[in-house]
Amino acid sequence: MDRLWQKEYTLRANDFDKYNRIKPSAVLELFQDAAGQHAEQLGVGFKAMLDRSYLWVLTRIRFKIIADPYSYQKVIIKTWPLAPNRLSYRREYCIENEYGDRLIIGSSEWVVMHNEKRRLVSDMNLYSFTDGFHNELMFEEKLGKIHDFEALGTPRIVNAGFSELDTNNHVNNTKYANYVMDAIAPSETQVLDTFQIDYRKEVLEGTTLNIYHASEENVVVAKGVNDNSDIMFACWLEYK
Repeated sequence: MDRLWQKEYTLRANDFDKYNRIKPSAVLELFQDAAGQHAEQLGVGFKAMLDRSYLWVLTRIRFKIIADPYSYQKVIIKTWPLAPNRLSYRREYCIENEYGDRLIIGSSEWVVMHNEKRRLVSDMNLYSFTDGFHNELMFEEKLGKIHDFEALGTPRIVNAGFSELDTNNHVNNTKYANYVMDAIAPSETQVLDTFQIDYRKEVLEGTTLNIYHASEENVVVAKGVNDNSDIMFACWLEYK
């Protein structure tokens, strides 16, 4: 059983914004695809988990851009799960160029929910192995919770649509990044260094979200709030 999964990808033109910088949503899509394929290989993919009445729930994900990739570049994406820690299941990511130089590193935190009882599950035997994990950390520190901020100004309003949904029938985790970037509309001089999203509640089709953001020096925080004033997600960006 391969504890570390890797595959070559070719980056697409659509993965980049008007400044020819990789979109946060594209990074998240690459991570999602890699994690999904590896989960299938490890026997903990969507159907296998559902057969056990389990569901994967992504709670938080962070990445850091070390060097800018470019359109049509061939890259190697690596991913691996860390050993489970009671209710937390952490997965790491790394995107490298063909020479093994790191371009982007990432980390994510997951929980497992019982599909019928809708409660968190602690299963230390989730994987078919209990040792031999690839234990390299992309971020030494724990991925901390993004703190709330006072919502000022006029928000950008978005309505969750059909094309943004995934097989869980809620907005796919990668789409939130587009909500945030559209609200911020960064300038050419704002070069992204680190990006993190905390997922608080699932967003269903037809949900109206008010996207607020605030800036201080090279840091921007954002959040999506529904019509009931519930924070559905929070985001933190640091520019170089």
